Amino acid sequence: MGGEGHYPTHSTSHRRAFPPAPPVRPADLIAMEQAILDACGGTPLEEVESLTLDSKCKSASVVGLEKCVKLEELSANNCGITSLEGFPSLQSLTKLELSDNRISGGLAALKNLPNLVELSVAGNAIGSVDELRALEDAPLEVLDLVGCPCSDDSQEYRDKVFGMFPSLQALDGKDKDGEELELGSDDDDDEEDFDEEESDDDEGEDDEDDEDDEDEDVPDDEPIEVSDEDEDEEESDDDDDEPGLAALVGAPIDDDAEEEDFQAESDPESEDFDDEEDDEDADAGAAKKQRTE
Repeated sequence: MGGEGHYPTHSTSHRRAFPPAPPVRPADLIAMEQAILDACGGTPLEEVESLTLDSKCKSASVVGLEKCVKLEELSANNCGITSLEGFPSLQSLTKLELSDNRISGGLAALKNLPNLVELSVAGNAIGSVDELRALEDAPLEVLDLVGCPCSDDSQEYRDKVFGMFPSLQALDGKDKDGEELELGSDDDDDEEDFDEEESDDDEGEDDEDDEDDEDEDVPDDEPIEVSDEDEDEEESDDDDDEPGLAALVGAPIDDDAEEEDFQAESDPESEDFDDEEDDEDADAGAAKKQRTE
């Protein structure tokens, strides 16, 4: 009976330990990663050189670019970005567009872009020019802060920003003196000049073609080709004009007339010859008769 009513007890000191559940990733980060893959169009992340994510996703931060080691241009305008914290170090990146987002600071996250030449953070909430000092080592040539609280059209503002970046050529679309700049205008001018040269060449070729046509219509210097029939006609004309042998030798003598004349001339001689022979025969007969007598 001593054992009756007693049940074995289970110790709680040896419970199985389960790994902690992974943190749930925000849907916006997943959306940006998917947008990056879609923008690559099947090109491996390690090979892609240019990405455009404008308005294709909404994400509070930039993620999914760690493998894009050859990326040179990135455009992520109007993507809802609020922070640049954790922005990947992209050594090949030269152009970055982050306009019309909600970035309020933290530009120091971009200091790991040693070859950044063009940066646009227009339309964000950057309140002080001093936030740009973290990028003083970047070789910036083009900077766009239009629409940011720190941007104004004063000469003091331009002097301060141009003083931070010795290589800077354009700030908010203007040069150091506040003159408007048209980026890419040099290329356009070159193309226009090239087009004008081509049109001039085309006009010159058209003129030459016209001259050739005129030359073909009136061939002054070209030799005139003479056909064989024309040569024969010319030769016959020449023969008609020149005096023939008949004029030099005389009229042709009829063969029959020559024979009759020849016979008429030769007949008397033959008759005389025959008479002479008959006389000789008669004399010979008479002499023979006398000898016989």
